[in-house]
Amino acid sequence: MVKNFYFVMLFIAVITVSCAVKETNMSKENNPAAFLPKPIDDEWSRFLVGEWEGTGESDAGTGEARVRIEFALNGQFLIRKGEALVTEITPEQKKYLKETLHATDEEIEKFQSTSFKEIEIFTIDPKTGETVGYLFDSLRCVAVGRGKREGNKEILKWDWSVGGQGTSERITEKVDDNKLIVTERYTLPGGGKMEDKGYMTRKIETYK
Repeated sequence: MVKNFYFVMLFIAVITVSCAVKETNMSKENNPAAFLPKPIDDEWSRFLVGEWEGTGESDAGTGEARVRIEFALNGQFLIRKGEALVTEITPEQKKYLKETLHATDEEIEKFQSTSFKEIEIFTIDPKTGETVGYLFDSLRCVAVGRGKREGNKEILKWDWSVGGQGTSERITEKVDDNKLIVTERYTLPGGGKMEDKGYMTRKIETYK
């Protein structure tokens, strides 16, 4: 009886260890936070890579933009570098800049004559599958974004700090293989709102 008991206990111990080893091996193989994660290679990221150009409009002005998106750091991140130039500020937009963003005439004039630049860095959270973004721009704004992709859209929510304040939601929508629309809606600390919308087209000749 005692002998049988020890055999049973030994059998349970072997099964337990076997399951633990199997689970460890499986978790190591499928571990999203592996020591050497695979490069980002999803369809959406591959679609974004390239050079884009287009126009944009917002409550703050109308302009033209150029954007370059590429893989970086052994394919673990996407880096987006953008540059825009304001081509027109209507009286209504100037009023908005003064009343909502408290811009002076001198600042508005400089804003229109100086190119706006931005760097964004993206990756995918291996635990949740969400997109995580970090933004830095020439107005000394810093933002951290997080969101998800749904079909032909990516929706990110951003928290702004340093030079900027408040939150925003950005919707990037794929129109076709060479066109996309970016809409961003801001909520400012005082309750003010602002919206940007950009229409971008891929520069085909750059990536043949």
